[in-house]
Amino acid sequence: MADTQLIANPISAQAETAELVGIFGPIFERIAAGAIERERERRLPFAEIRDLLAAGFGRLRVPREHGGFGASHQQFFSLLVDLGAADSNIVQALRGHIGFVEFTRSHRNHEFRRTWFTRITEGELVGNAESERTGVFAQQATEVTERDGQLLLNGTKYYTTGSIFADWILVSAVHRDGDQETPVTVQVPTSHSGVNTIDDWDGFGQRLTGSGTTVFTDVAVDPANLTPRNAAAPHGSVLHATYQLVHLAALAGIAAAALGEVTDFVRGRSRNLFNPAVPARQDPVALQVLGECFGTVASVRSTVLGAAASLDGASTAMDVGFEARDLLAAADAHVFGVQGTVIDAVLGCTGKLFEVGGASATASGRALDRHWRNARTVSSHNPAKYRQQAVGDYVANGAAPGELIERLLSAVPVAE
Repeated sequence: MADTQLIANPISAQAETAELVGIFGPIFERIAAGAIERERERRLPFAEIRDLLAAGFGRLRVPREHGGFGASHQQFFSLLVDLGAADSNIVQALRGHIGFVEFTRSHRNHEFRRTWFTRITEGELVGNAESERTGVFAQQATEVTERDGQLLLNGTKYYTTGSIFADWILVSAVHRDGDQETPVTVQVPTSHSGVNTIDDWDGFGQRLTGSGTTVFTDVAVDPANLTPRNAAAPHGSVLHATYQLVHLAALAGIAAAALGEVTDFVRGRSRNLFNPAVPARQDPVALQVLGECFGTVASVRSTVLGAAASLDGASTAMDVGFEARDLLAAADAHVFGVQGTVIDAVLGCTGKLFEVGGASATASGRALDRHWRNARTVSSHNPAKYRQQAVGDYVANGAAPGELIERLLSAVPVAE
């Protein structure tokens, strides 16, 4: 009962939503204005990400007492949907950083939290490097070993989303100390000469996320930045749910962007295919398609924010030291459970929008196809079928979905 009551009683002041929209709204508009050009030129959004960081986007979830905005999950994910509407590539590129902030919030070491919150509030960005092409998550080829009294990181990671933009990279590895092997996470600076990030992502969507390969060669590791896996959070974490909800926020943003661009397309047409006497903006078929997709956009945004509210409930409980296992399980189930629903709705919306204009809607200059491609690519990460099985186990047997995912990560090959 005590955990449930905490949902309605946040323990710390949060940023005002209007304040956040006022800060980041104009930046989102500038990002959106260049989205099609960046897509055509395959120009990675270095400048756009740095503008966001300079305005404080990277510290939205950092507590106010550490120099952040102290935004709630609902506030944060509302902004993330808006950013996804401007350019979903950037949402994906920031996913590792978003997860790292939650990792830091739940870390048991006060000095670790203080150090990293300071770096984040100063505008530094943390990327992500976890996936490998062989092995299992708990038995990775990337390793930390000691040589001449210095810890060194060596290995190759794939799908290192956002790391090409980052100042630091969080890396999953195995710490080998004699006969002992411990799964760990480490943070290393991208400025180190042994860190080589390559823009070799070749997916047909989300082309500008920097999701390429990173090679680590004798990279020095600060022992203070080495954490045994699962040792950081004494009362659990919303990390799994956060990572998945970032995908859903990107999808909600994609749907909003697609609807906006197709609406402009319809308004600008002087005729329609089957009845030239009726302006396109009065064509019943076009209006029906736009109306259906409007409903999708509104529904998926509400779904994302509803799931974010579940994260707020669990996070609030953990912030005061509660063993919030039930709230964490409910939050994981909420996010994982709606994942398939959001995917199906957004893929349907971004596909049917071409019905409003015939072949002219497929003109490469409009780049409307990028919305479906991006949605399909985001939906292929962390397949929803696995999450739905975990949720089914939660519904039928009360099994915590996040705990099941942890077990799967120790038994399933890392590469997609």
